[in-house]
Amino acid sequence: MSKPLVSVIIASYNVAEFLPISLKALTKQTLRDIEIICVDDASTDGSLKVLKEFEKKDKRVKVIANKEKTYLSPSVARNIGLKKAAAPYVMFCDADDYYEPEMCQKMYEAISKHDADLAVSEINVIYRAHREMKVSDDHYYTLKYSGMKTVTGDIVMNTDFAPVNKIFKKELINEYNLEFPENLKYEDAYFCSAYFCVSKKAYYINERLYNYVRHAGSIMSQTWSDDKSTDYAIDHLEIAFKLYDFLAQSGLLDKYPQLYWRIFESFLRFALVNSKSRERVKQVRAMAKDFIAKHADYFAEAGIGTREAIQKFCSAGPHINIVQLKRFLIRLMPTYRLEVANIHSLQALRNRSQQVYQEITEYLSNL
Repeated sequence: MSKPLVSVIIASYNVAEFLPISLKALTKQTLRDIEIICVDDASTDGSLKVLKEFEKKDKRVKVIANKEKTYLSPSVARNIGLKKAAAPYVMFCDADDYYEPEMCQKMYEAISKHDADLAVSEINVIYRAHREMKVSDDHYYTLKYSGMKTVTGDIVMNTDFAPVNKIFKKELINEYNLEFPENLKYEDAYFCSAYFCVSKKAYYINERLYNYVRHAGSIMSQTWSDDKSTDYAIDHLEIAFKLYDFLAQSGLLDKYPQLYWRIFESFLRFALVNSKSRERVKQVRAMAKDFIAKHADYFAEAGIGTREAIQKFCSAGPHINIVQLKRFLIRLMPTYRLEVANIHSLQALRNRSQQVYQEITEYLSNL
């Protein structure tokens, strides 16, 4: 095979049950010039055997096996894959999810033909657990834009931070030494927010090309569980600190003061809302206050609304777990369940109308 056009990176750990679906979808992609880099993180359930079988059948599949488990998140495995990637464009796929057959082709054409820094598709969420999150999922993963867009603060804040429904320029990743943080959860949010900050143009494809399967054992599942031993939400605030360091090291702080603090507000809110105890909430607030005090001059450059929101989050107040509240409402209130369904229908209608508008615009421009 000639040099691949796209490198697809899969981090694998004890997902033997799901790997065949994911890998079969990748080997059947309509864009044939891809490489599939599978990094197994010392699986104990036969995942490596599954990977090796696909490697024998398809030369585009390349398997890298870690002898010892590196970390609970896929960061190390993804970073290994990034270093091995030979294509000018990079994509990611979680081992328990799968692509639609034309995903690689449509993503590649979008980023290459339009000279974009990244392309973004919609995500189709398949619920094997946590269906109570459907409304928030629909809001988060439904694209708010269509076609080519100049990257602005609003664009960044209204786009999800999942790497799996995006295609990235390897050149840009290399230029800024972008990696997934290896000692924190929610590494996706760091990588994508940092990449957006060094991007100028993004192309949006209003199609659900990526299938995200919600399982009961995922990191996000642990975030929403009642098990206090899996309280990782504070890592989202650590991600905000790490993003500041990246901007400082890249000489980009002066360019993005207002955007940075908008991202900080979002990550702080996540850490607070999903913390599982009052003690952890206090810890999050104390860390946020300390960071703001150390960077008071930079904080002064944030928009007034953002500053007020952050200061409000940092002030003492009752701890309410929003996710648990939603579950309670869905379980006990039929009216709320109906509202959930209605919102989903309206969002689907809005999405379709955007597609139709784009098709009409393109047709008229060709007359």
